[in-house]
Parts: sequence; structure tokens; C-alpha cells
Amino acid sequence: MTRAIYTRLALPVVAALAVAGVVSTGACSSPDAGARVDPIGPDAAQFAYVAPVLSRRCGSIDCHGSPFRNMRVYGYGGLRIRAATAPPDAGTTPDFPAHLTPEEVTATYESVLGLEPEIMREVVKSGGAGVERLTFIRKARGDEEHKGHRRITPGDSSDRCITTWLAGSVDVEACATGGCFNLDASAPSFPILQCP
Repeated sequence: MTRAIYTRLALPVVAALAVAGVVSTGACSSPDAGARVDPIGPDAAQFAYVAPVLSRRCGSIDCHGSPFRNMRVYGYGGLRIRAATAPPDAGTTPDFPAHLTPEEVTATYESVLGLEPEIMREVVKSGGAGVERLTFIRKARGDEEHKGHRRITPGDSSDRCITTWLAGSVDVEACATGGCFNLDASAPSFPILQCP
């Protein structure tokens, strides 16, 4: 008698599990291969001109050139990434190599975008309107408490470099002035720094 009761109770449970399995299998589908993610930030290629500005203004070892910061700036005078193309015996120090590597530019780009991705997306979509909503802009301008104090004056070449990049069309001349590099036609993507 007990066995018959268990069998009668088990049949509806098994049937319900079978129906749930069929429904859930139909609900799972493969992702849309044509779907694209809305980009978060401005053009990564243009950031090659912005990176030297951030390296010079914010990237020293005692500031954002430290691995202990949530926004890390990689490059000359601070935190370095060994270039994939460097010879095995080449050392990497804050002052060597005397230029930014592609790996350092990419790492700094990802660091900046990772701070406030939602706000960054909105600023970029609006063509750069509301840049002061970004914490890294407020801190750099000295509008918000910042250990490094004011690093960029609103309207100066460094500020124009960053804000025009956020607007979608970087002012390369402003970046060259603010980042202290030559616009060498042979290597415009990863400029060699020309000042301390």
C-alpha cells in the first residue's frame, strides 16, 4: 500500500519536471551572432594622443602611476608594462623605454573607461556634453577633492586634448602641447615624450 502511494505521488512530480525540462530547453537559444555591444567610450585609436597627456600630468609613481590606484596610468615616469616586442634582456623602468608602448596606451585606455562606464557612454553619445560629470575630469581640474590637486586647468591644452577626445574628434595639436611630444609622421600613434 505504501508503495502505491509513493508511485501515485511521484508520477505528477516526474511529469512536471519533464514539462519544465522541455520548456526550459526551448527557452534557451544561442546568442544572436549579428548583435553588437554599444561601445562605452571614445575611439581607442585616438586615445594614443591622449595617453601621453595623462602620463605626464597624472602618471607619476606617487600618483596614478602606482599599482595601488583604481585609475592606473601607464607609461614614461610611472607604472610600466613590458612591451611584447622588447628583447628578453631589456629591462623596464619608469624611465625606460622613453616612450609609451602600445600595451601601455591600451591599459590606460581600459583603466579610464573602467571608472564610470555608464557616465562615459552618456558623455560620448552626447558629443562630449557634460564632461564634468566624469570623476576623472573633476579631479584633474581640481573641482573635487584630489590628492594631486589641480593637474589640468579648464581650457588649457591638456584639457582640450581630453575633452575633444571625449567629444569624438581629438585635438591632436592640443595633445602634443599638453603631452609634450612631437607629431612625428613616422610614429603618430605612440609618440616619444620630449620633456621631463
